[in-house]
Amino acid sequence: MPLRLARAHDLPVIATIFATAFYDEEVMGPLMHPHRQDYPQDYRRYWDNKVTEWYWDYSHQLVVTYNVKQTCEGREKEVLTGVGDWLRHGKGWERYWGIRGKWDPPFSYTKYLWSGTRDTGWYLNFLAVSPAYQNRGYGRILATWGLERAKQENVAASVISGTGKDTFYRMCGFEVEAGRVSDGEGNPLKDKTEGGSILFSDPKVE
Repeated sequence: MPLRLARAHDLPVIATIFATAFYDEEVMGPLMHPHRQDYPQDYRRYWDNKVTEWYWDYSHQLVVTYNVKQTCEGREKEVLTGVGDWLRHGKGWERYWGIRGKWDPPFSYTKYLWSGTRDTGWYLNFLAVSPAYQNRGYGRILATWGLERAKQENVAASVISGTGKDTFYRMCGFEVEAGRVSDGEGNPLKDKTEGGSILFSDPKVE
């Protein structure tokens, strides 16, 4: 199963994969885009803007899996099957537009979890596989990409699991559950999401 970094001409297809995969996901779907059925163009525009932003942000690495198929003319054509957005955070990878130039963890109520030995690492921001190619190992390959780099650098890797995805991510290597995205007093996500386990692969302590 081939894997490579995304290219600029991939972005429309990547946006389609994400938009399809997260349409009914409890946070990205009903909570963040409750009117996506009435305004499908706005929902699609959100993903177009996001993948373009990530592609041109040096701290993000968009990684894609693909199949090679033969066209009617006998030429080879790549068909994207899945995509992962890995974010590198920590020393040397600060975001210029973040608070004090630092990476802001995805949810302020649980940002304390990304501290100490977890302050620097790789964060799996989003992962999606096209429906026609699911359950074939593409998701594992995309998840493993960042985990391998984290091990090479001896830094943490983390992910916030969606509903029903805990077992998948644990099998990939995110073995430590540090909390849930709905934790924390006053958290607006409390009782609104079934998923949201915050999982880590921790670095070795020397």
